[in-house]
Amino acid sequence: MKVLVATDGSVHSMKAVSRAMELAEKEGAKITLMSVAYFSKSDFDDMPPNIQEKLEKQAKDALNSAKAVFEGKGIKVDAILETGVVPANNIIKRAKEDKFDLILMGRTGLTGLERAMTGSTAAKVVAHAPCSVSVIQ
Repeated sequence: MKVLVATDGSVHSMKAVSRAMELAEKEGAKITLMSVAYFSKSDFDDMPPNIQEKLEKQAKDALNSAKAVFEGKGIKVDAILETGVVPANNIIKRAKEDKFDLILMGRTGLTGLERAMTGSTAAKVVAHAPCSVSVIQ
């Protein structure tokens, strides 16, 4: 089973990481972690570079935290860092291209905007994913 785990470092996404760990340990699932820096570089060309760096660092930190969970147990995991304006689109596209069997993700993310639009990324992924999606509470 190929499992894509979307993570932004939030509490809910780390619960999805924990669930992925269970699948790797109990069922031998092949896990790929994915984090999306939620911007498009072309949209930020005129903005200070430190904004891009901050958003990329936040996404990298989320991946590193998730990877540490697997590395602590000696389980191999792949990691993907992407950029995009709508993270759900990146997740859906990756799931299609790499033919994942399951997407795991938290119900809400880190940003204030996501809190205002509770579950908007998860809802879009559920509606358009090419495979099963498990949204972790």
